[in-house]
Amino acid sequence: MAIDWSSLAIPKHRPGVLVRKDKQRADKRAWRKTAKAVDARDEVDEAPVCFITGKRLQVANQLDEWTFRDRAHLEKRSQSKARRYVSANVLSVSRAVHKLIETSSLLILNKRGLPAKSVRTIDHVAWNRRIVAKQDEPCRIRKGLAVRELPA
Repeated sequence: MAIDWSSLAIPKHRPGVLVRKDKQRADKRAWRKTAKAVDARDEVDEAPVCFITGKRLQVANQLDEWTFRDRAHLEKRSQSKARRYVSANVLSVSRAVHKLIETSSLLILNKRGLPAKSVRTIDHVAWNRRIVAKQDEPCRIRKGLAVRELPA
């Protein structure tokens, strides 16, 4: 008597390598879509502009970190995975300003003085005086963006 193996069919799973590659492709696709939306929002006269300094940014020149375009997340990607690809969480800045934001030398705050959660809620910026002395500020903040001093 023959055994009917079709009733005991075991589903084949996809190899982990293929699952990871699919996830990487989906992440890249989502990031490209987010970057495109951020670039469209932060452009002035069809040229990217730094949200903090107001300087025009270049896409190809990687030598000057004050003019090379980079994108900063208000809430870090590792801390807020759900908002990783939300365009309201990302803004266009120069690479040097991005370093200042990442090291907490430059704080981006809302009107209550708390860290901003969205580009729309940004009210002012503040220098972290524990890291940056008043006479040693590395850049000027653009007009229209208030700079406040935090209480010590």
